[in-house]
Amino acid sequence: MSIRTNKRIKKIILAFFFLIIFFMSSLEMGLAAPKAYDVNLNKGTSTFVVNKYDEEDWEENVNEELEPDDFFGGDSDEVGAKSRITIRNVGDYREDMFDILVSVFNILDILDSAETLSVNDTLILMGLLDEKSIDLLFPDKYEAWESIAVRWDYESDQFDEEPDEDDLIIPIFKDPSDFKEILENYNEWALYTNATLLSLGLKPFPLLNGDEFIWQLLKEGRLIIASPFKTYLNEVIDELECRDVEVREEGLMIEKEGEEDYKIVVRFNQQGIVSELIVKDIKDRIIYEIVEDTSDVVFLIVAGIVIASLTAVIIVIIRRRIEKTKE
Repeated sequence: MSIRTNKRIKKIILAFFFLIIFFMSSLEMGLAAPKAYDVNLNKGTSTFVVNKYDEEDWEENVNEELEPDDFFGGDSDEVGAKSRITIRNVGDYREDMFDILVSVFNILDILDSAETLSVNDTLILMGLLDEKSIDLLFPDKYEAWESIAVRWDYESDQFDEEPDEDDLIIPIFKDPSDFKEILENYNEWALYTNATLLSLGLKPFPLLNGDEFIWQLLKEGRLIIASPFKTYLNEVIDELECRDVEVREEGLMIEKEGEEDYKIVVRFNQQGIVSELIVKDIKDRIIYEIVEDTSDVVFLIVAGIVIASLTAVIIVIIRRRIEKTKE
């Protein structure tokens, strides 16, 4: 074999080797690249209604002492009670850990318990909640879509003119993997803070696992998801290492332990907002159900059909009269 032929073979082998390296690098980058999610949330109002509540089954399966209003607030223990949320704006935002502790974990609610504290103890508590101190501990920021909303709690009567929450902020994190770090940061902060809270005679913040975190977000109406929904939910649940939460085609299924084992089925609407929350026993019988109230939409559709029909009839009558006049 000639020297020229050997060189040509070496060049071919070398080129093939570099081609394999390039292909593997591209494949690795493709696998590592974050999935692209989008937000479907728009400005508008959604209303929810308690559609079913079997008190006896609730006590037998869920909890003898706690009622639905202990979970979902307001008059959520009354069939027909309604809640409402109005999305006022949705935009890009970089959330720091203080923002998240306030909007997701409601840490400022503890100030309601501070009325009985002395001035010195109040200053100690305020130091724990100081934004600069928290941001120094957790300097990372998280890309999110921030939804700004107002919300009315469950009411068995007409809604009040003023909402119960007029500055509700619900972040929708663009990268589901952020959920894990956020939960870890919260637990670290809570562990650091709780010793002082106990010394002040205040209730400590609960330490949460992934399942408890998801359930807390659902109870408080603070879980809005990005699309594609199933892919987003799968990644969130995997990152949080949930054991009792399963992603279904329409949303989530959560296994819970109470007086007996029971489960919660959650479905989301096209905007990524929870549209149904159903509590079932192990035999799949519905114990409690919250659904999105679409009666206003149905009314508008029916009204539109009626108006369109009347318009068509009027047009036909006018045409006939015109034709008779021409004759």
